[in-house]
Amino acid sequence: MIYYVLRRQLVDSSISLLADAMSMQESVVEKKEPDAELSRRRRSGMLHANLSHERVMLHYVRSGERERIRTFVMESIIAEDEFGVLAKRSRIRSEKNLMITGIALICRAAIEGGMHEEDAFTLSDFYIQQLEEKDTLQAISAIMTEVLFDFVDRVSEVRRGHYSPAIQDSLHEIANHLYGDITLERLAESANLSPNYLSSLFKKEVGLTISEYVQRERIEEAKRLLTLTDYPIADIAAWLNFNDQSYFNKVFKKWNGMSPKAYRKSERRPAQKYSE
Repeated sequence: MIYYVLRRQLVDSSISLLADAMSMQESVVEKKEPDAELSRRRRSGMLHANLSHERVMLHYVRSGERERIRTFVMESIIAEDEFGVLAKRSRIRSEKNLMITGIALICRAAIEGGMHEEDAFTLSDFYIQQLEEKDTLQAISAIMTEVLFDFVDRVSEVRRGHYSPAIQDSLHEIANHLYGDITLERLAESANLSPNYLSSLFKKEVGLTISEYVQRERIEEAKRLLTLTDYPIADIAAWLNFNDQSYFNKVFKKWNGMSPKAYRKSERRPAQKYSE
């Protein structure tokens, strides 16, 4: 009946109505082909930002050059259309997609500049999560500025160290296992060196013994937890492999000149409390 109303013809039993309907739909709906979009962009004259612009920025990230990045950001003026559109129905979504792509590129440039992979990917995930929570273009832009300078600063810090590859591997291994068991044997195996040679090389390049360095880094981690979380001091001490709280207090005071409790009180920022 529907066929008759539409076509004013009786149904021919030899015809597949489904196939016929599909052909009608295809003739009405324009196919979205990649080549058609390329042609449309060429006709409109809307081109993406020059690739050299991106290469310069990523070079500065890779080199940890904060001042050049600052000048580059202040002097770069790129029209909105030059960045492309990654979501046609929402300007906010399009901007977020573009920024996520940018964070991925910056993250990889930082790794090439010497930043530890796990640290870089963790920061990348963190900033993308922050980005997704923003609902204004201004807030999105602010996150991207923070991302850029944070990664550049971290690369710059790594490059100032000028450590040998073996020592860099050991530093990364320590950073990844602050909450676990760190032994000289394990570090030596990871660096493919004998324990005695690694110990001597570490002292020469870092200026601290391995045990001193591990202790200092655990205290630095404790300081972050004391500032940013509500976790009990005893729990923080246990997580970071200190035998008991009194020993933790002693070591903490050795590195900071005050007790963990006093440090928390002096550094606490109520508006930035955080708990897992």
